[in-house]
Amino acid sequence: MPVLRRIIPEVYVLVCGKLPVMGDREMISVEEALQRVLTTVPCARVEEVGLADAVGRVLARDLQCNCPVPAADNSAMDGFGVRAADVTPGGLLRLIGDSRAGVPFDGTVETGACARVMTGGLIPAGVDAVVPVEHTSGYEPSADGTIEFTRECPAGANIRPRGSVCDQGQLLIGAGSRLGSGDVGVLAHQGRGRVAVGGRPRVAVLPTGDEVVAIASDPGPGQVRNSNAWALVAQVQAAGGEANLLPILDDRVGDTRGALLEALRQHDLVCTIGGVSKGTHDFVRGGFADLGGRTIVESMRVKPGKPTLFGEAEVDGEASFLLGLPGNPASSFAIFELLGAPWVRAFQGAPAPAPRQRGVLDAGGHTMRANWREQVLPARIGANGGRVVAIDQNSSADLFSLARATALFFLKPDTPGNDGDTVEWIALGS
Repeated sequence: MPVLRRIIPEVYVLVCGKLPVMGDREMISVEEALQRVLTTVPCARVEEVGLADAVGRVLARDLQCNCPVPAADNSAMDGFGVRAADVTPGGLLRLIGDSRAGVPFDGTVETGACARVMTGGLIPAGVDAVVPVEHTSGYEPSADGTIEFTRECPAGANIRPRGSVCDQGQLLIGAGSRLGSGDVGVLAHQGRGRVAVGGRPRVAVLPTGDEVVAIASDPGPGQVRNSNAWALVAQVQAAGGEANLLPILDDRVGDTRGALLEALRQHDLVCTIGGVSKGTHDFVRGGFADLGGRTIVESMRVKPGKPTLFGEAEVDGEASFLLGLPGNPASSFAIFELLGAPWVRAFQGAPAPAPRQRGVLDAGGHTMRANWREQVLPARIGANGGRVVAIDQNSSADLFSLARATALFFLKPDTPGNDGDTVEWIALGS
């Protein structure tokens, strides 16, 4: 069997009749891993927040319109309310009043008359059209109290009918929607000073490794600044989670176990960085197992990010989850986007991630090498997702390429990437 494990995985599957493993770890596809991860998401906690805190939150319940919008017919233009049949080029109508926003005209416009109507002003009784002021002699009447009109006007012109934007009882915003600034305006219009939203998960970011130092430090030989953790904090926040950056964890068995226990006790999800591969100082898996953790994803058939770990542990009677990310920057970043961000959004009640989109690859004129694993690579997306422009990435340690990316695209196993190929992709932060 050791000999078989050194040959290509496809042959191993044919001979052994099962997926290849990493040591004794089951290796699954990204899509299967995501399905497993999402089945663990607990029911969303519902809480109420004020409008000042609503942007970016996930709506917990459908929001219906509680009154017609607009509440009454009103003017879309500054001009004159008229009976359309009375308006002819060069014709004169007697000015009898004004209707402006907040101060309606309470009379009736009879045949031969008109009323000044400002944008947003209620349409007076008898009026069936609004003529823009530029199609008249101006706001001020002539000496005989009339306004001259320069062109005809059809019935209904420049009038916003009652309920034309949204009628009472109509769905305004569906549950599971992430609220934007426009949504907050809608909530305010509806008189809703507070809104029910899904609770945000508490997410610990736990960097590991003797080689990792604080970003304010000058790295010594073989050391790196804690940049992965700060990128991960930003990713957690972008997905709607409450990120908590924990101190860097040294590579010691007892320290790892204790830090994991405390992090799991205080958070819904713990994201470790490093310590999940097969090195002599990779202690996260063992520490998690010592705490009784149940492994759900052991390894993925993906590049970068093969040694990814996801599991569940019960601490003090409460379920908490661990996402063990590889230590390389591109691996940590990509795997959180593929598994962690969907979990964080689903925790808040957001719907399942949209299917991957498809576009035409621009590989920069060179062939991207195939790999027996599915490859996840950074890209920029052209208009309408029609063009997927690959970004050069030196290795899985290249964090800088991710700063220019707006998406991740996928190359299927054993498939190179060439200009004009159709590839699948997902937007970063989606």
